[in-house]
Amino acid sequence: MLASSLPLEKLVTADSHMSSVLALASRVAARPSAVLILGEPGTGKSLLARKIHLMGPRATGPFVEIPCANLPPDLVESELFGHERGAFTGATAQRIGRFETADGGTALLDGVADLPGALQAKLLRVLQEKRFERLGGSRTISVDVRILACAHPRIEQMVERGEFREDLFYRINVVTLRLPPLRARGRDVALLAERFLAEAGERFGSSVRRFSEQAVAFLSRYEWPGNIRELRNVCECAALRAAGEEATVADLPLDAMQTVPGLVAHGASRGMSLAELEAAYIREVLSRTGGNRSAAARILKISRKTLLEKRRRYGLE
Repeated sequence: MLASSLPLEKLVTADSHMSSVLALASRVAARPSAVLILGEPGTGKSLLARKIHLMGPRATGPFVEIPCANLPPDLVESELFGHERGAFTGATAQRIGRFETADGGTALLDGVADLPGALQAKLLRVLQEKRFERLGGSRTISVDVRILACAHPRIEQMVERGEFREDLFYRINVVTLRLPPLRARGRDVALLAERFLAEAGERFGSSVRRFSEQAVAFLSRYEWPGNIRELRNVCECAALRAAGEEATVADLPLDAMQTVPGLVAHGASRGMSLAELEAAYIREVLSRTGGNRSAAARILKISRKTLLEKRRRYGLE
């Protein structure tokens, strides 16, 4: 296991590319530079960010995760920078924002590409000057915060199209860590599956400890669109289903794992319209993300607003 020497105990790997990423993460952890972690949903971006924090000199300080995609659009500025009493209707008391809460520690901008354009300019000032004003306030507040950011790799195309500020991109992108998708990590599927199965078995009080050879082969052939998050869920399901120490192919949630790869062929065989096929795919993605609309929108490469419109159109509320 090439990464065993790194203090990243849950990010195990036997893949040389992933090992290089972890080695670089270990080196940059001790430095104050901003780090941008790129990867598909479910590849472990926020876990790596937390490990960078814990390996660095700010480990005893706060680690504040800011889920940019999930913040209500009309409250994003208040969530990030706080507000004074009376700043807007309903602001009955002063509120400390997340950047202020992270003072002396690390702030993780998870899904930074989803920040509205107006907020990108204010965030740039925070990164450059480490100071800001609360919404409705005039007093300038200074903070000492290390910035880590996570995003889907498409943020680079967003910069090219002018959808994300180029100056902000370069400010958060001093060091880039690119997490490969699980399908590109070779032996890591079997390595992680055995680990997740054993952990789930112990947690559920099950005797299961390993997968059969046939099950490992099946897991290794699967494309894992949901990456490590999906693999963990599959292993937990197998741990609950397995009757003995070995989980077999029959213990895997095959229906869920085969739905998306077979969706197009199934739709064509039944004469489904394009709209019906799209509705079925959106329903499946929402199911795989546990109903998380922001995560589903990222996978579908559409905005949350567009996803909401499609859900209403197809009756997927």
